[in-house]
Amino acid sequence: MKLSVISPTFNEAENVPRLVEQLEQTLRHVDYEILIADDNSPDLTWSVAERLSLTNPRVRVLRRMCNPGLGPAVIEGFSAAQGDAVACIDADLQHDPRILPTMLEQLCKGSDAVVGSRYVNGGGTEGWNWQRRLGSWTATKMAQLLLGVKLKDPMSGYFVMWRRDFARVRPQLNGNGFKILLEILANLQPSVVTEIPYTFGSRKFGESKLSGKIVLQYLTQLWRLSSASRLVSYRFLKFAAVGSSGVIVNLAAMALLLHSTRWSGWQASAVASILANIHNYVLNNAWSFADRTHRGFRILKGYVSYLSMSAFGLGVTTAAYAGLAWSLTQLSTVQNGTQGFASLPRLFCQFIAVTLGVCFNYELNKFITWPSVARSGAHAPKAPSRSVLL
Repeated sequence: MKLSVISPTFNEAENVPRLVEQLEQTLRHVDYEILIADDNSPDLTWSVAERLSLTNPRVRVLRRMCNPGLGPAVIEGFSAAQGDAVACIDADLQHDPRILPTMLEQLCKGSDAVVGSRYVNGGGTEGWNWQRRLGSWTATKMAQLLLGVKLKDPMSGYFVMWRRDFARVRPQLNGNGFKILLEILANLQPSVVTEIPYTFGSRKFGESKLSGKIVLQYLTQLWRLSSASRLVSYRFLKFAAVGSSGVIVNLAAMALLLHSTRWSGWQASAVASILANIHNYVLNNAWSFADRTHRGFRILKGYVSYLSMSAFGLGVTTAAYAGLAWSLTQLSTVQNGTQGFASLPRLFCQFIAVTLGVCFNYELNKFITWPSVARSGAHAPKAPSRSVLL
């Protein structure tokens, strides 16, 4: 049986030779290969790894020049692997290679996946301050609660699995998530996952990749993988958040226009609404529908469509409120013999109407203003792969 050890890298030129050396010592009784999946690092990590491959036939290099990121690198590395089993290990030397034989042994004994764990008995972390411990604990608990994960360390990036199982779930994997292990387990639904303790070491060379963007990617991934996303998509939440911010823009613009111009109320209201509408379009185009964004001359066409759909959504809101209010009025007349009802039920009717309006607005814009490539009839050719096996 052959093991493929995949290490996703970015600016790890100093660490890669040390990683290869440690793996050689640890896996001397195992048939293995080392695949460095590098995101075209500015420090020429891929070149360092290529030089190693000239004298070490076990080392292979995948130079990735598009679609950067940890998740895509692991997916592409696993796809290019030649072993029966695949392992993911960071190149920063914080994952202890010495437990790899034990992990492989547990895989052969019947586990569907084996995870290097910091949080089972015998595991730990080295040199972490309280902020990092709190952040890791919070992220771990979120994964356990939202996804029902029973692992002690679902945030681990150190794991081993069968390549055939990876190939089975490969089409369902989304590489945008920060923690590829969560992505794989959520789609694989393995019966047996074993955790092997190790101490997460401190980084000796290079810089940590953790950033605010990474945190946002993780939160997005959690929501997408959770059962709640089947009821409310993450894209809809972003669309609703943009709409909420648009209310603030509308009110701020209205106050400014009333204070600094001689316009009457309706004129200021109209201009404020248009400004808020433009604000919403720009944010939705850049964020909510970032994968379908309008560019160049399509922006004007897109905005006209968005404005039209917004007007339709406003019509749905108004019609829904009128229908609900009429129904409650009739009900009040039948029960109490009087027409009309209190302001609180009216506000509830407006809330329901606004919710319906937002939903209609979202669905219309999703299918008309920002249609998917398949629905729009565009048959853009797939971008050629720019990854090179060196």
